[in-house]
Amino acid sequence: MPSKQEIIEIIFKSIDEINLHTNKHIAKAHDTMLFGKDCELDSLGLVNLITSIEENMEELTGNYTPIADERAFSLESSPFKTIDTLANYIETLLHE
Repeated sequence: MPSKQEIIEIIFKSIDEINLHTNKHIAKAHDTMLFGKDCELDSLGLVNLITSIEENMEELTGNYTPIADERAFSLESSPFKTIDTLANYIETLLHE
C-alpha cells in the first residue's frame, strides 16, 4: 500500500507529464488548486491528470484504482480541489 508521500510523488509525476505535453505550468505544491476558478486546469486537463494518476498508480501497485467515480463527485467537498485533498482521497480509496 503506497504511503501518502508516495501518492504525492505519483501526482507530481503526472503533473510533470501534463506540463510536458501542454503549455501549462502546474505547480507541484500541496496547496496547488486542481479544480475550481483559480486553477490552471480546465475540465479536459483535469481528466487527463486523473487518467495519468490512475495509470501511474496501477504501475506502482499492480491494481487499477478508479479515482473519478460517482462517489468522488457526490462528496460535499471535492477531492480534486488541491493536490493535498486529492492525495488524501486516493489514500482513503487504497485503504478500503
